[in-house]
Amino acid sequence: MGHVQKCEKKPSVCESCGGQLERKNPYTYYCPSCGMEYYISANRTHKVSVRLSAGKMILICAAAAIVTAAAAVLGYQVYTGHLVMSASRFSVIVRDFLMEACDKPAAEISQEELERIKYLKIEWNKGYQFTYGYEDYYDYKDRGRYEETLKTITIKGTREDFSPTDIQYFTGLTRLELYTGAWENYALPEENKLRCIYCVDGMSKYGTPDFFDRVNPDTLEEVAILDADGLKDFAFMENLKGVKRFLLEKAVLEDGKIFEGFDRLEELYLLYVDMEEEKAGLIMEEFLSLPSLNCFYVEGKSAWYISQEQWEAWQQDYSGKISLERK
Repeated sequence: MGHVQKCEKKPSVCESCGGQLERKNPYTYYCPSCGMEYYISANRTHKVSVRLSAGKMILICAAAAIVTAAAAVLGYQVYTGHLVMSASRFSVIVRDFLMEACDKPAAEISQEELERIKYLKIEWNKGYQFTYGYEDYYDYKDRGRYEETLKTITIKGTREDFSPTDIQYFTGLTRLELYTGAWENYALPEENKLRCIYCVDGMSKYGTPDFFDRVNPDTLEEVAILDADGLKDFAFMENLKGVKRFLLEKAVLEDGKIFEGFDRLEELYLLYVDMEEEKAGLIMEEFLSLPSLNCFYVEGKSAWYISQEQWEAWQQDYSGKISLERK
């Protein structure tokens, strides 16, 4: 490699190796020992530059091309890797639903698009049926008009192709209805603004009540647990004390402490819940003592554990404060 150095005056010996310089042309001197070249600068500015042979220039260009190609390959791998990760975050069933709903590949579906979904209902019937909407359920007073805004997509597949933890990606939901069983296996978004949750089935043999750990106490108003056959563990109720409406179906109630601390509860619906006959009156009396309760509805066998005289006494005691109904 040869070097060119600009000088203010005519050089005599090489500053690099001390060799005797030879004049190459009126402006350039050359050291035959080390190849250093000296150029007498007209503007007296000292700069050192590098002079490359054609062969070396070709080698450097080739190296640059290799580096550029490697960077391109790496960038493509990062990009495609991101796409694969974006697509693989969903189970097969949820992925196929989103591709049809958004009309694009799953890898291209952004979090902003998922957040636009305000209502989601999932049902199981030899496949998964998704009913969804982009309008807020609570902006509509007319339920019929709201239902006209909803769309339904059915995805055929097995339960092994569906992951209930995929619900965590729907961060914009205000209403969620899960009619697939084993609700405790679902995962709510870490940050959400859910106002209503409907779910079917009680705790599975291996389930835990972590599902309700992520509810937003500032927004959640209504919860319904349907067909909770044999549900006895109500530890999860600690997370629901701020709700205003609660519906419970086919659960087992051993005492009235289940709603202890539900000071904001306004409406309570009990459908075919199981109580011991001798305890039924005391349990319901505790519910009626809730400070904000204005509607109490009970249906099924337990409703008729209450004598007609007791029911009439309650109607008189809570007249104007609580609307009582039983079937």
